[in-house]
Amino acid sequence: MARPAKFEVVEVLDRATELFWRDGCDAVTIRDLEVALDLRAPSIYRRFTTKNHLIACCVERYVDQVVRGRVHRILEGSDDPVEGLRLFFTSVLEPLRDERGPRGCLLTVTAGQAAFLDPEIGAAVRAGFEVLEAAFHVQLERGQATGQLRNGIDVAALATTLLASFEGLLVLARSDADGLPAGIDATFGALLAPT
Repeated sequence: MARPAKFEVVEVLDRATELFWRDGCDAVTIRDLEVALDLRAPSIYRRFTTKNHLIACCVERYVDQVVRGRVHRILEGSDDPVEGLRLFFTSVLEPLRDERGPRGCLLTVTAGQAAFLDPEIGAAVRAGFEVLEAAFHVQLERGQATGQLRNGIDVAALATTLLASFEGLLVLARSDADGLPAGIDATFGALLAPT
């Protein structure tokens, strides 16, 4: 009996996401996808039309599953908004599963690829960045309301700055850079109101 089509699409997206995340979408060929997905190219194209459409679908699923999941679990679940942000940043320094080092973020990896210039892929990545920036903004507003942040901080500008810092952190974490925890502590220490 054949597997339900909906389950198969989810499984295909999850397997393709792993490949694009690990190797970068520019490096992944249709042959690589055939092997990883256990599907022939015509079946892949029948489901997703083009490789770029498949990449965009993977990014959208990643945002829904991983990014929104981490925002909910770490940021929205934190009683202390600034500590929640700090934990969100430090959590990306840990390797996934049995991997040697931190993998970084599919959004960051994809934004650095030529495929990012595809309008559908670019829109999917930017939408993911917007989810992160909006979540940072909410946390900063919470921190401002509780008096944790220094006076005069422009929350909108700071949310954008934190997004840039976070994406840079992900690149550095993927390259095994040293001193990242201390840099995170310094970033969030600079935001806090004097006690």
